[in-house]
Amino acid sequence: MATPTSPLVREARQLVKSKDYKAAITTLRYGLEKTPEDRTAQEMLGVLLFRFKRVDEATEVFRQLTRLDPRDPGAWVNLGAALNSQKDYQNASDALRKAIQRDKNCAVAYYNLAIAQQRQNQPQMAISAFEECIRLEPDNTEASINLANILIEQKNYRKASRVISVAQEYTSASGTLHSLQQQTESGLRNSRLEESPFGRLVDEEVLARSQRSIIRRKLSRGDRNREREFMRDTAKQLRHAVRPMVTILDNSLPKQMHILHMAASRQDSRNEAFDALESFVATVSELASMKATITESADTIRTHVNKTDPGV
Repeated sequence: MATPTSPLVREARQLVKSKDYKAAITTLRYGLEKTPEDRTAQEMLGVLLFRFKRVDEATEVFRQLTRLDPRDPGAWVNLGAALNSQKDYQNASDALRKAIQRDKNCAVAYYNLAIAQQRQNQPQMAISAFEECIRLEPDNTEASINLANILIEQKNYRKASRVISVAQEYTSASGTLHSLQQQTESGLRNSRLEESPFGRLVDEEVLARSQRSIIRRKLSRGDRNREREFMRDTAKQLRHAVRPMVTILDNSLPKQMHILHMAASRQDSRNEAFDALESFVATVSELASMKATITESADTIRTHVNKTDPGV
């Protein structure tokens, strides 16, 4: 059953409708002195104060709301957003985690938490929170833009491109998304050039100082084909080991760290910490195994090259 709207709220709404915002704020303040338990009026006052950049006053109103009804996730979200505006990011994070405790499907809480974490130089935590926001609210363009910006800063252009492509399905006309897509495409092109040894010329002075000579080895067609096949198989093993490691570092590990961080802050309302810890230990073990495979493949290639081309 819906809570009846108080006369105070109805009067304030009429003033807002007529765009007399100053009178609405005054009316709400005066009325709340008589009925401070009117949560709807408190929220309306906080939103109006926040809208007109009276953030300190809005913060106190939202804080009062959390005392009136600590179970209301919206009150904690509003408090977190106000604290973010005051650059009090640690307390904002605490308030927003309380909102998530009370409603794990609150996309706006994850969005504001990601902003706070980003400002605290916690990019991986912010990435996880933005991803959760987008999962709950796929058409949240601002979350996608912020997430893409972090990924571009990390030079993770492929993942940034995927985020932007999905966002463009909901907001194809966004100029910001189009600009970010151009940045990712440029980043991908540049990274490919940096990775390719055939995209750069050798400096003649450096080559002379190294006193290395490149001599064409005399190999039969069969030997050359066997060597080529050996190097191809070894490089294939190396690629197969690296790909899942990148996926783990991009996706699984940040999410596990996010849950463990919440548990350490005593904000794990879903009691996921134990499972996350077990998953984290398994992930670290899996990464160690992958590292061993990668190291072995790289050493095999290095040993073979040193044996066949000691001057290279």
